[in-house]
Amino acid sequence: MDIFEKLKSGEPVDMMSPEYRPAVEELRRADLALFYLNHTEPTPEKIAAALDVLFEFFQIDFPKQMTIGNHVFINHNFTAMSIGGITLEDNVQIGPRVTIVTDNHDFDNRYVLKCKSVLIKRNAWIGANVTIMPGVTVGENAVIAGGSVVTKDVPDNTVAGGNPARVLKQL
Repeated sequence: MDIFEKLKSGEPVDMMSPEYRPAVEELRRADLALFYLNHTEPTPEKIAAALDVLFEFFQIDFPKQMTIGNHVFINHNFTAMSIGGITLEDNVQIGPRVTIVTDNHDFDNRYVLKCKSVLIKRNAWIGANVTIMPGVTVGENAVIAGGSVVTKDVPDNTVAGGNPARVLKQL
């Protein structure tokens, strides 16, 4: 199992260990690619040439750990701490200033990462300023109200909101 598979599996990973080096190299590669994208003249041709995506000012620390479906819309100032794996299924909509986090640190040794993947299912809509924490699944057709902090799974066909987010109604 390579380091990226290990991170997605949820096994603890020591960031100081030699096995973590490929992850550090990927983080540096992604930072450089994002720098060029975010400093490219905003014409469709030049942006597409920079990364083959049309996003405005976003940060994805481990793009290799993300799966993005068809017809996904991601608004500006998106932050994806994707080391543990993020999947955005088809037709997901992400509002501005959304953060998705897949990693946490061990309380006893803060150099040990504990990752849990995040899954956003088909047709989900994530409102502005939402934070989604490690291990969460947002259900199909679910809506997350702006400003929410999602710490637990959200069922299909529901609206959830608040801090921590809770189901507000069924759709």
